[in-house]
Amino acid sequence: MPLARPPQTLQKDPLDERSGGLLGGGRARRDAGIGFGVGEVVQPRPFALSRSRPVEIEPPREPQVAGFLPWASDEPLLIVVDKMSRRLVLYRFGAPAKTYPVVIGRNAGRKLYEGDRRTPSGIYEIIGKRSHPKWDRFLAINYPNQIDRENFLAALSAGRVPRSSSGTGGSIGIHGTDKEDLNRVGINWTYGCVSLSNKDIEELDSMVPEGTPVLIRDDQEP
Repeated sequence: MPLARPPQTLQKDPLDERSGGLLGGGRARRDAGIGFGVGEVVQPRPFALSRSRPVEIEPPREPQVAGFLPWASDEPLLIVVDKMSRRLVLYRFGAPAKTYPVVIGRNAGRKLYEGDRRTPSGIYEIIGKRSHPKWDRFLAINYPNQIDRENFLAALSAGRVPRSSSGTGGSIGIHGTDKEDLNRVGINWTYGCVSLSNKDIEELDSMVPEGTPVLIRDDQEP
């Protein structure tokens, strides 16, 4: 069941204990590739950084993730990354516990293929945690999921993916930064990951275990 508009579209069934709670069990999320819809891939207005200077800089929009989330009240922990406001919110049983500013992929839109420098959109989970020599901490997520693979194949068939593309890409996660100045002023610079300040990623890393669900909202309203 799509979760693009959770408070409006979520039905009671996903809250049934048999489904493993609101977001389902970890294996179910991995196997089913639960995420946003499988229709057209979002292609919003670009927001990018050139090699020499920012092409376009705008302040983050107002957060779309603040407040209590009734549809997540059964989740002990939930990370929501809102690409429109560039905020990461950690929820405990639906209530916001921590909020952090983030920067994301250099190009706007939903990630389709390796090298497009976009951040994925959908529901994932943390599948690994480790120290990183460049980005302090790295929380890996299970991109690509089944929906990501389907979106890639659809875009490939429609000619929206370069012929040279090697696939959906991978190694996406939430991590720190070696570009603190860019993070501080909110310039998107990553290849598709979600980047926090090193102080913030260390705190987040200490609070979330593997298996924590991660909802990444798209940077264009559906």
